[in-house]
Amino acid sequence: MTRRALPVLAALALAACNADAYDNNDAELAVRQKAKEMCSCLFVMELTEQECAAWTRVSPNVAKATIDRKNQRVHAVALGFWAADARFDGRHGCVHD
Repeated sequence: MTRRALPVLAALALAACNADAYDNNDAELAVRQKAKEMCSCLFVMELTEQECAAWTRVSPNVAKATIDRKNQRVHAVALGFWAADARFDGRHGCVHD
């Protein structure tokens, strides 16, 4: 990471924490989207992990997913502060916890 990128990332993280804004800030939306879309791609569409990583990539790609295949769950983290989980439910597809 360059020295110029660090202040920009810090400013974005602080802006996303603004309590006077709306409840669903950009980082929260990004992490929830990553968890649910990765879960749907893997366990509903049954694509490969590589295909799903490409399908769920956004710019900037701030959310990273961890996959639990045994329990059919995806945990995503964005910018080290926000996290979300999605699990496969046979009746409803993938849902947030």
